Amino acid sequence: MFNAQGKPRYWLGTYDAWHLLIPIALIAVIGAWVLTPKPATAHRTVAPVLPPLTPSAITQPTAGSTLLVRQFTAIQGISHPQARVFLFLRQIPNPEQLLTETRSATNGGFQFTMAPFPPGDYGFRVEAVSADGRRAPSPEISVRLITAPPPAPAPTKKAPASKVVPKQPAKKAPATKAAVPKQSPPAKKPQPSQTAPKQD
Repeated sequence: MFNAQGKPRYWLGTYDAWHLLIPIALIAVIGAWVLTPKPATAHRTVAPVLPPLTPSAITQPTAGSTLLVRQFTAIQGISHPQARVFLFLRQIPNPEQLLTETRSATNGGFQFTMAPFPPGDYGFRVEAVSADGRRAPSPEISVRLITAPPPAPAPTKKAPASKVVPKQPAKKAPATKAAVPKQSPPAKKPQPSQTAPKQD
């Protein structure tokens, strides 16, 4: 079908206004961009700042100490608060083995109650594991267990010290006094002799 000007008649009455197709195409492109699903953006998570891990240490008994078997009844120390604390035992010179575990208190303190041990040389260390999985091992301490106290060393006899008699100062001779020359007694003056008066 043709219109009055001899051009084909289309169902769109704005055939001659082709420039109107530009905004329509722009709207279609924007609509397609809006309706296209977007990939989910990953949220960046910040790792929480963890408190520093408290070092572990055995405070009782002291390293290198020698104890009677009956005196060795407990192991005490300090570690991270509220952590699992593992106790490792090494019977010198054998390798170490896990002995037992406990949980530290809110202040970090822990204690293991020990069963009687046979005499010998032992090494002990602990390792604390915090709730977030961090580990804090302690240095190993060595302890010697004996059944009887060592004999007291015999007192060594000392040679009697020679008495030093202080020398007495030499007596000084008394100072001699200069001799005073003896004075001869004064000569007696002759007294006039008394003569009897002559009598006529």
